[in-house]
Amino acid sequence: MFDKNEFIVSSSFGICKVEKVTKLVVGREKQMEYYVLQSPADKKKKSYIPVSHHETVLRKPMTEEEAKNILEKMVIYGKEIKGETNYTLEEGRQVLETGDPEKWGLFASFYLKKNLEMDQEKREVFGKIWENLQGELAFVLKKNLEDIRQMAENGVK
Repeated sequence: MFDKNEFIVSSSFGICKVEKVTKLVVGREKQMEYYVLQSPADKKKKSYIPVSHHETVLRKPMTEEEAKNILEKMVIYGKEIKGETNYTLEEGRQVLETGDPEKWGLFASFYLKKNLEMDQEKREVFGKIWENLQGELAFVLKKNLEDIRQMAENGVK
């Protein structure tokens, strides 16, 4: 269980803060505990996730070392992405839901390199992977989103 004011990562919401844990009525009389998650970037953006039996992956943010390692693997200009393949829309959806930062890095690299060749639906899913990863990397490394994009494109300096 996560605590109030703790920062976590949601596979569907990205980096977020546990604003509170509250009980909400489900059905006629049953109450369930929910996390109220808030985006640190947009205070109006909130999500309600059940504490138990949720489908969304919730995890602690990666470490600074893990973040730098992912960015080093993501450099997209000047070399080919390791393991590059033509990922499908379904694979993108599955990876988004895993919440796995390593897989997010691989698919985000692919997105940054190939997004102009993708159809709209695939671009949205892969773009969401990149958005979630970029937000987490910015949070962990205490950088802004543009800095993270530059690091992904050109390498960690």
